[in-house]
Amino acid sequence: MRKYEFNEESARQAGVSNFIDATGKYKGSITQAKLVMSRQGTEGVELTFEAEDGRVANYLQLWTFDKDGKPIYGKKVMDALMCCARVKTLTPQETIIDGQNTTVLPGLHGRRIGLLLQREEYLKRDGDVGYKFNIYAPFHADTELMAAELLDGKTTPEALPKVLEGLRDKPLRSRPAGNQSSSGHPASENPADPWE
Repeated sequence: MRKYEFNEESARQAGVSNFIDATGKYKGSITQAKLVMSRQGTEGVELTFEAEDGRVANYLQLWTFDKDGKPIYGKKVMDALMCCARVKTLTPQETIIDGQNTTVLPGLHGRRIGLLLQREEYLKRDGDVGYKFNIYAPFHADTELMAAELLDGKTTPEALPKVLEGLRDKPLRSRPAGNQSSSGHPASENPADPWE
């Protein structure tokens, strides 16, 4: 029979989620960045982010180019993220993740970054309401300067508090009849592709 020894750190973690579950300001690092493509041919980058407190946000998708190769809004966010992470060029590299060929951007792996994450509800294929997280805005984790401030050579963060003040959850515009609850977690499933 096993003898049990009390572990204080383990006790503190009981009942605590390992995943980011609320809209807000987070500092941490990118643990994975991979290239993705929607069924319609839209290109993007999917990030996994680990906050300083150990909680994780999976499936952070930035859709960067449409099927014709034209930049879309997510490209602006990606450029801001690169600026705040202090990366000028990202060179794709082929690797195998979970037994599948995957193209990653290793230049972002391990990069310290600040992210404003917005929780957004979406309608799942089965009709239930789930949620995912969007990168609302990146910022430099150490200085809390946003991309425009870094590019302008500012030393005092002024934009982040203003942006954070307006950051709110993004609810589903209209709920399906009879469904008033939100379920699902970005850690357990890949959110619906908005470009399907």
